[in-house]
Amino acid sequence: MLNLAEVQRQLMRMVEEQAVRRPDFGQKVGIAVQEAKRWVSGYHHLTSKIAESKTSWLVARFDEPPAKVFPLPSRPDRFLVFASDGSQIFPDRHEAMLCFLINIGSVVLPYGVDARPHLGNRPHLFYRESDLYQRWGGRRVLVSEEIVSVRRHLMEVEELVRLAKSWKFRPAIALLDGTLILWTLEGKPADFRAIMLRRFLRMLDILRDLKVPIAGYISASGSTDVINALRIGLCPYQFANCDKCEWIATGKHPPCAVIEGVADIHLFERLLKPGERSPVFWSSSQILADYGDHQIGFFYINAGLEIARVEIPKWVAQDPTMLELVHAVVYDQAQKGRGYPVALAEAHEQAVVRGAERELFYEMLEAALIRQGFKVSMTFKLVAKRTPAV
Repeated sequence: MLNLAEVQRQLMRMVEEQAVRRPDFGQKVGIAVQEAKRWVSGYHHLTSKIAESKTSWLVARFDEPPAKVFPLPSRPDRFLVFASDGSQIFPDRHEAMLCFLINIGSVVLPYGVDARPHLGNRPHLFYRESDLYQRWGGRRVLVSEEIVSVRRHLMEVEELVRLAKSWKFRPAIALLDGTLILWTLEGKPADFRAIMLRRFLRMLDILRDLKVPIAGYISASGSTDVINALRIGLCPYQFANCDKCEWIATGKHPPCAVIEGVADIHLFERLLKPGERSPVFWSSSQILADYGDHQIGFFYINAGLEIARVEIPKWVAQDPTMLELVHAVVYDQAQKGRGYPVALAEAHEQAVVRGAERELFYEMLEAALIRQGFKVSMTFKLVAKRTPAV
């Protein structure tokens, strides 16, 4: 049982510490804003310094001044919004049979188009040997929660492709909740990584051919890519070599530490008014070396109630019409959803598998096994979890 009194004591201490640090943090954000504005005319020098510097951080690259602001473009009168989201029931060794389920929710919202909205979900049950076991670095291993999550992410993109093929009207935009950068593939065995990445990039190829821009919407992003670029600008040396920083070696705070702890969204809270966006920045994630023509860029947008990170492929970023469409529609969707894109909120409601539904799923599984004459047994752990405490 949770010791609530002890939890409350620790919560109070945490909040008190944060209150003490608040003025210092506000000062750091102010310095970050000054740094971003400092590179309005000399940003080419900063980009060159970033290219020559060595750091283990993710550092944003950019083709325009980092503090440049883009106003809200006009929204088309007629357009479609596709959105998808997913949820899952992970495989559980303690249940009657090993399997897992992925539920993909999808939404089509037509605006100014003579069509009805579409809301639906498509559950997919995985139970075959080829589903449950994965080639992993030459070995055969049971799928983990991480592998199931990667599959779900890819299925969400595949659902967007299915919608884009079915609905021919243009312009249209495809929205995904989360990133377009497959971070989870970094450090994974080459065979698994190649299969997943090939499948993902094929979907991006199709969306590009269908002329449907895809955008990944990230709420409450903790990314520091842009801040890290500004930190390199603060380095007093010609080029930064953060792994061999002399300041840290002598136990001193380096000059760049004056904005350490600030996230990108804190910077753009000060720079952007509602509806405005930042320039497009480019991620330096190593996984993107395998993305080919689908390099991923991102911008920050003041969606009204929050600063959101929006990720887009290179072919969207370099097409002014597509980029403006994403900018205008993402903001419009956030207004309709009271701070969060309404299409994504609806797709989540279609996809989510709640606790009671998970329990019902396993009850249905047990009943189906019994009808086919299988003997159903449960582990002692599962029996203990299902038995109410006396």
